[in-house]
Amino acid sequence: MEKDSSRCPIRIYLGLVYFICYGLGALELAAGTGRFYRILSVAFTFLPVVMSLITRRVTGRKGTFHLSFRVWKNARAWLFSALAPGILIVLGAVLYFLIFPNEYSGVFRYGLLLGSDAEAAVQSPMVTALICIVIAGIMLPVQLLELGEEIGWRGYLLGFQIEKYGARKAVLLNGIEWGLAHLPLIYFGFNYSLNNWGAPYTNMALMLAVCIVSGIMFSYITIQTGNCMYAAIMHGVVNVIGELPVCMTHDMENGLLGPNPTGALSMVFLAVFSILLFVRLEKGRN
Repeated sequence: MEKDSSRCPIRIYLGLVYFICYGLGALELAAGTGRFYRILSVAFTFLPVVMSLITRRVTGRKGTFHLSFRVWKNARAWLFSALAPGILIVLGAVLYFLIFPNEYSGVFRYGLLLGSDAEAAVQSPMVTALICIVIAGIMLPVQLLELGEEIGWRGYLLGFQIEKYGARKAVLLNGIEWGLAHLPLIYFGFNYSLNNWGAPYTNMALMLAVCIVSGIMFSYITIQTGNCMYAAIMHGVVNVIGELPVCMTHDMENGLLGPNPTGALSMVFLAVFSILLFVRLEKGRN
């Protein structure tokens, strides 16, 4: 038990993260200029690692970041991290377009990601999917960028949570709390269309579910390998390939059901996979 609960790393880390996220969200709500939203969207990736460094300083409990860049040492974990999320996201998108075939345009408007009008006809959906899976798996710059979040949430915080709650409860709490940090961004239209029914609150509820599902995967691989770099690889894959399905729709808006993996229908394979991983976790505090 902590001698001084007020200096508990979990509470201080979460307090710092939420203060910045919700503080910037409140400023944006009051100002309505988009300035504070842009600041939060840019800072969000780096905020967790900065807050973990501050928490270490304040509490005096250094902990560890559980980080090594030598991912080639465990080729099996690297392949798992680089390929599994992409395959599951593609399956989710296929399911969505099978149920809603009129949504599929047959055109890949990749300019949406580049701020241009560039597009290309999809000659073979299967070949396109395979190319996207491979590219997402080796997109090292994006994976390194996601380290800012993964060092804070999985590398640093998760270890203290497992110590206090045991693995399963810790993983669930970590995903929920990570999701709560996203909500100010989602409120202003991040990841979802504000034209969705019940937006922004339905978008926020879905994002919370997405963070629990993906958080289980990221936490699982971190626990199994002792290295949050694999979680960053997974996170990078999800962020790269997860933005592509909507580029193949007519309206190019991500709805409550999909086609991006943040939709309830497109998320289904990720959710089932995460449940299977969660069941494999040990209950103990180790």
